[in-house]
Amino acid sequence: MTLSKKDKKGIVLIAVAVVALFAMVIANFAAGNKPKPGADLCLGTVTRNTVLLLDYSEEISDQTLDEIKARALSYIDKKVTVGERVTIFTVSELSKSSLRPLVSVCKPAEDGSRLTEDVRHIKKRYRSQFLAPLSEALSRRPTASKESPIAQALTDISLTQYLRGEQNALLVFSDMLENTDRFSLYKCQSSDQSIPRYRASRTGAMERPQFKNTNVQLHLIPREGGTHTMLQCRDRLWAWFFGDGEGSSAQLDISYLPGGTPNVNRNVTSND
Repeated sequence: MTLSKKDKKGIVLIAVAVVALFAMVIANFAAGNKPKPGADLCLGTVTRNTVLLLDYSEEISDQTLDEIKARALSYIDKKVTVGERVTIFTVSELSKSSLRPLVSVCKPAEDGSRLTEDVRHIKKRYRSQFLAPLSEALSRRPTASKESPIAQALTDISLTQYLRGEQNALLVFSDMLENTDRFSLYKCQSSDQSIPRYRASRTGAMERPQFKNTNVQLHLIPREGGTHTMLQCRDRLWAWFFGDGEGSSAQLDISYLPGGTPNVNRNVTSND
């Protein structure tokens, strides 16, 4: 029996449809058997981490807040890879005894294959479960705080899972003016004494963190009215503090944020 061209074309179309349907069944079966992410959207062992530390212990101008959010979201969009964990902490007087993240979530895929995946669900999950909680945390206004234990917060975070991956990034948004009851840069009288006095305040605890495979970015919140000596103390202290990095990705970058609010006259009890 000889088939007509029309019959042959019909058979080819049927065969293509069957193969496509079979491929979709296999793809859906494979997708259904993939491990499911947890509530934090993390899957398996996390090897890459990004931590954002927001020092909101003092007043910050609107333009500073806007730029912090813009820089943070831009970094998350362009630099953070799928499966990487993003964690946001804030610094306040509570950080010394209760340092917990505002949010910690792994970046999911933002799009997918229309042939084998529910693209609408993928995009909705990205917006509602990943981007929304991060944006909300970055939109919080600063609250008044008697202390700014920036160094302890950084040291404590460096010892946790949030910065112990094969590749890490730490973005710090702060004026970097350490101020606690044991050590305060507001009372520093000589840059030569800033490091010894800080180390003395940490007796019995880890003095400075060791950042492994961590790219550190300091985004400095400008403060007006500080003395030249205080700023010298600040710069010398943090150059030493961040001086113990290891790994090929270890790096320290510093940039200023826009805006500027006055320094608060700190009335603290300190040995400095």
